[in-house]
Amino acid sequence: MKNHEPWRNPPLREAVFEIRFPTVSDYALFAGGMAVSQQQGFPTTQKLQAVEIPEAFEIEGLVKHRFTSSDGSLLFQTGADVLSVNSVSYKGFDAFLENIEKILTATEKFVSLSTLTRLGLRYINMFSDVDHPSSVLNINLPFQNTDISKTQLLQLREIKKLDNGDNLLNINVQFPVEPKDLILDIDISLNSPQQSWSIEMISDWTDKAHDSIWENFKNLISQSEKEVRT
Repeated sequence: MKNHEPWRNPPLREAVFEIRFPTVSDYALFAGGMAVSQQQGFPTTQKLQAVEIPEAFEIEGLVKHRFTSSDGSLLFQTGADVLSVNSVSYKGFDAFLENIEKILTATEKFVSLSTLTRLGLRYINMFSDVDHPSSVLNINLPFQNTDISKTQLLQLREIKKLDNGDNLLNINVQFPVEPKDLILDIDISLNSPQQSWSIEMISDWTDKAHDSIWENFKNLISQSEKEVRT
């Protein structure tokens, strides 16, 4: 576990950790228990519209409640088969992982973490006032003679297996967003993990996933953009 040297002007907008698990038998107990146990650190509880969907029409991975920290920099979300931890004011990986571990410890009282069906780590970056995607990222456009000034939407996506074959790396680029913004969304996931998980093992997986995301991020950012931001 380590923090990489921070950038002076990082493009990161949100970091998201997510686990999925078999549907809990009593979601009200799970959500209520998390609200009570995390009241001091996450005093604001918000019911999302999904809470009104009948259980008979349950959608996989649907979050129903959001719990937000006092300063709004961190939140976690719950659903009948999902928990996410979202950092919207990132203070480094060590701090993020520490918060993940604290929330997982509370979650363990209501959910069997040993039977996870998915692990995911996602970093969403936004670059503002971009004239051309290749000025920010080391990518080639998919079509020749593209006139970016007339482009209404450009989406690039790559999904590939990492070296161990179990983890999937998902890289998404979208441009333009708003007038001239570019989104770089990098996600690593492990679906249907074939082992019994502990918090320590989840932390170790998250640490390794973070390193992979960081390496891919560094390789994608153009040298000129690095010089502006580091």
